[in-house]
Amino acid sequence: MSNSQQPEVRQGRKISKVWIIPILGLLLGGWLVKRQLDDMGEIVLVTFDNAEGLEANKTEVRCRSVKIGKVESIELSGDDLKVEVRMRINSSHLRLIRDGAQFWVVRPRVSASAISGLGTILSGSYIELDPGPGGEEKLSFIGEEQPPLTPASVAGLRLELDAVSPGSVAVGSGVYFLGNPVGRVERRSFDPILRLTTFGIFIDEEYAQLVNSETRFWRDNGIELEVGTQGFNLELPSLDSLISGRINFGTPENINEGEPLEVESASFPLFASLDEANASAFESAADFLLLLERSVRGLNPGAPVEFRGLTVGRVSEISYQLVENTSVQKTPVLIQLNEYLLQKHFPASFRDEGAKGLQAALERGLRASVKSSNIITGQMFIDLDYYPDLPGTKLTLVNEYVVLPTIETGFERLEDQVAALLEKLNNLEIETLLAKAGNTADSATETLSEIQRTLVAQDTVVGDARTTLQEITKAVRAFKDIAEANDTKALSSDLRATLAQLNASLKPLSNEGVVYGDLRRTLDEIRSMSRSMERMTTEIADKPNSLLFGKDPNSRKIPRARRKR
Repeated sequence: MSNSQQPEVRQGRKISKVWIIPILGLLLGGWLVKRQLDDMGEIVLVTFDNAEGLEANKTEVRCRSVKIGKVESIELSGDDLKVEVRMRINSSHLRLIRDGAQFWVVRPRVSASAISGLGTILSGSYIELDPGPGGEEKLSFIGEEQPPLTPASVAGLRLELDAVSPGSVAVGSGVYFLGNPVGRVERRSFDPILRLTTFGIFIDEEYAQLVNSETRFWRDNGIELEVGTQGFNLELPSLDSLISGRINFGTPENINEGEPLEVESASFPLFASLDEANASAFESAADFLLLLERSVRGLNPGAPVEFRGLTVGRVSEISYQLVENTSVQKTPVLIQLNEYLLQKHFPASFRDEGAKGLQAALERGLRASVKSSNIITGQMFIDLDYYPDLPGTKLTLVNEYVVLPTIETGFERLEDQVAALLEKLNNLEIETLLAKAGNTADSATETLSEIQRTLVAQDTVVGDARTTLQEITKAVRAFKDIAEANDTKALSSDLRATLAQLNASLKPLSNEGVVYGDLRRTLDEIRSMSRSMERMTTEIADKPNSLLFGKDPNSRKIPRARRKR
């Protein structure tokens, strides 16, 4: 074979130009698929207790009222019957789905503290997202059944308050400082083991600096009627406090402002009243023991201790446990002097005298006494004062407590005397005395009735005497006519003289005679006495007790008709 007949071998092309267009189409399709997948976003699972107001492929997911996704499916889990809501979040907003985010359903809600979600009546319910302060990416959450009053992303101060007696404070109640609203209660929970109610409160960022380490929180709810040493104190709250209660906070006057909070979330006790909050800041400068020989009824822990009208402390404890082997004849009372009040009322030289100064005060007659601050309520307080007339005493200790000698004031002795008098009055057998008085009055009434019957008989005698006087008068006139008659004049002078003497003897018995006048006055006095006795018997018959207690000066006489004679 010749060399001219050998085949020519050449290298072929690796890729044909025909495949360029399909490859470009495949790359473009892949890019479009990736873009579509990116635009679809991620599936986020949120679990709720119920699916009220939610619909698949219709309910929107919003953040600050901006749509960021949509609900794709709603399913019921088989074990705990929870509602699993799968929602697709747009890829441009996936940065909002992170640890600490909150989801809740916005629907119409009406409660005692607020009304919300009314705008969804026409547009329908939707799921609201609060992204929270920030964290790692997360795609599974537990939804909130109630919308948070303050989203977690809102800047401010969040605190926890522990209360033994929560009162009517509820979620939505206001938090106030000097009467100004500065925050709100976000949540409330109860621990059955510790038996404490915990409140989560939020204070707006602009007011967060008002809270420090010495801040006290106390509740203010309802109408409060306080009976204390100053009498009755009635406080009427505002309408919102009456409905849902509220929490106040501040720093007590008798302590200095505390340091700023070092942590963002702290816990404080919630006191039942302002008095309890102030009492918690009490700083004792000295403790003294009183041994009282009288009843301590009305003297309660917390009662003020005063020195000549200035409050300097409080009663801390009343118990026989304060002193061992103490006779029950003396009641131990522990009092505490307040450091802040002592600094406020007394100079430093007086406070720094120490034991020598106290010994000198006892020698000058320093004594403690229990006095009444309010007679109506019966509240008592401890009064410290000097009594120079009393002999000085030495400083004594009982169970490591300094004992202050006590004294009973004049008012206390007066109270004891009044109490003894009232006890005697209570021991009197009033019913027996009244029964005896009633029997005496009945006997007096019967006696007066007999006197009245006797006077009636005397009236008859007086009438007979009046008739006799009239007959005597007629006889005197007859004798006078006979004496002045012509026939009588004709008699002998002796007989005329005898008749004249007889006429002169009978003249005192005539109308103008002295005897007749005396008899008439006597009869008038008898009639007056008879009327007085009649009035007295009538008064006793109407009010038998007047025989013992006299006639009521304010009573009015009832006119009575005169008895016919």
